[in-house]
Amino acid sequence: IQGEAGVIVPDEGYLTGVRQLCSAHNVLFIADEVQTGLARTGKMLAVDYENVRPDIVVLGKALSGGVYPVSAVLCDDEVMLTIKPGEHGSTYGGNPLACRVAMASLEVIEEEKLAENAHLMGELLRAELMKTPSDIVTAVRGKGLLNAIVIKQTKGNAENL
Repeated sequence: IQGEAGVIVPDEGYLTGVRQLCSAHNVLFIADEVQTGLARTGKMLAVDYENVRPDIVVLGKALSGGVYPVSAVLCDDEVMLTIKPGEHGSTYGGNPLACRVAMASLEVIEEEKLAENAHLMGELLRAELMKTPSDIVTAVRGKGLLNAIVIKQTKGNAENL
């Protein structure tokens, strides 16, 4: 799901096609789940809608519930171990507090079933927004609670106010 430019949801089968294309040409499939990951779209990861497994997954802000700066790069040893010890480092990497905050956040996501809730609430939100007159709301799209609402411009734009 492309977050920028208005929450563009790809057609079903798109990610499966990307996975197949990457595999056929020996290209790493990297899923940037910084905006879409960790229950926001109604699944733990947006790629879970098609049951595809990227070679690399990138996670960010939601990994800490937004309370502490933490991010993660997830991949198998085959990919990760191409970087030898000492070739790449980070003065902030592996911060114990950040790691514990991330673990607590993941526990809350699972225990409180936040992905399932996002799926149900997103369905409800989009259904209710679709009842809005089309001369006001021209499009509603999204997955889970990551949504876009297109409002018809009738009186100019904010720059004219």
